[in-house]
Amino acid sequence: MAYENIIYEVEDGVAILTFHRPEMKNAISIDLSKEVEEVLDEVAINNDIKVLIITGGKEIFSSGMDLKAGRAKGRRDASIFSIVDSIAACEKPTIAAITKYALGGGCEVALSCDIRIASDNTQFGFPEINMGVMPGAGGPARLPRVVGAARAKEMMFTGGRFSAEQALAMGLVNKVVSVESLLDEAKALARTIAEKDISALKIIKKCINDGTQMDLATALQYARVGGSAIRGLKMGAGPPPEKK
Repeated sequence: MAYENIIYEVEDGVAILTFHRPEMKNAISIDLSKEVEEVLDEVAINNDIKVLIITGGKEIFSSGMDLKAGRAKGRRDASIFSIVDSIAACEKPTIAAITKYALGGGCEVALSCDIRIASDNTQFGFPEINMGVMPGAGGPARLPRVVGAARAKEMMFTGGRFSAEQALAMGLVNKVVSVESLLDEAKALARTIAEKDISALKIIKKCINDGTQMDLATALQYARVGGSAIRGLKMGAGPPPEKK
């Protein structure tokens, strides 16, 4: 299928979704969001795909929401950020390959991925406070779970920009690399993950994501159920655990 706002490719079990609105600094529009949703549906049902990389290419990850388009079509279309929840809900591992800017909604998209690799020229930030508003796609909930409450407040209270090295130090990204090697690094990691058992990957991801919302005792029991489910699947039985 041909897309207007993204580029979609599959290489050796790895899907690569590239935002492609260079004239708008990869701002997230309603049309782009719809195309991302279509790709996520394809990733979900295609058994040959093990990992999804989300990137903006070598120029820029995303400058955030397309405010001009949002105002033109009405405030209720801010719901385009449902793509953030959809990415977070993807059962398969996701990797964000980030360069230049990941601001506002762009940073929230990165947060919705499982692993984040940034180029050394990347800046992260939540400038919404400078307009008297707040991040609207889950950032205030997701960011503290990644970097801690104090760091999240600093980022969102000040509206400032943080370098890739600062993001690495606070745990916002897993790794910082050169711009030239960014996609290669993401692909290499994705290929390593793609070699693993997809059923086990899905259950591990579910146990980690759901377990972080539970108290320790409940999360431990939940993980035990997940381990049993993996063993059951190896024997031809046993569904993934259900969150209570």
